[in-house]
Parts: sequence; structure tokens; C-alpha cells
Amino acid sequence: MVKIFLSFLFILIPALSFSHSQLIEIIPKNNVIYTKSPTEIKLKFRSEVKLVRADLNNISNKDKKIKLDLTSFKKRSKEFTIPIPSISLGKYNISWRALSTDGHIIKGRSKFEVK
Repeated sequence: MVKIFLSFLFILIPALSFSHSQLIEIIPKNNVIYTKSPTEIKLKFRSEVKLVRADLNNISNKDKKIKLDLTSFKKRSKEFTIPIPSISLGKYNISWRALSTDGHIIKGRSKFEVK
């Protein structure tokens, strides 16, 4: 009985993990130092998601939040391009949340620096 249950779990768990959309690419890339300030954040997912939240914080300046305009992201999509207002030199953290088609929240972070 235990073997049957474990076999079932080994089959079911990978199938469930593929039902959530995954982030394929984020720009600015994680742990990269840029010599020029990025002008946008790009998020690319494996399948369509609804972008729920995206934040940009200046870690070098007491975690100051940089205002991002997300008003145009009301529909599901595989790709989102978020304009970044002019930013100064420093370390930044991007955090995002999205709702996958199966109803699960997916989230992530990316840190970058402008020197």
C-alpha cells in the first residue's frame, strides 16, 4: 500500500508543478551590474499569467520604493514590459507576483546594481 501511495506521489507531484506558469526571463537580470540605468523591466513567462504586483526598491537608499506604472497590465499575458522611471546609481531589488491560470500565486525577485 505504501509503495502504491509513493508511486502515485512521484507521478502526481511533477504533473502539479508543471501546471503553474514559470518565469522564463527577467530583465534586468539577477545579480548583474549595469553601467547604464535600465529603462524597463521585462518579465517573460512560460504561459499566460495576470501580473498582480511589481515593485522596484532602491536598496542603497533605505529600501526606497520606486513608483512603477502597472495600469496597462489588466489582462493575462506571457510577457510584460514595465517602464522604469529615471533611477540613480545604486543597488535595486525587483519583486513581482503573478496569478497563474490554475489560480496559484507565483512570485520572484531579482537584484541588480547601477554603477
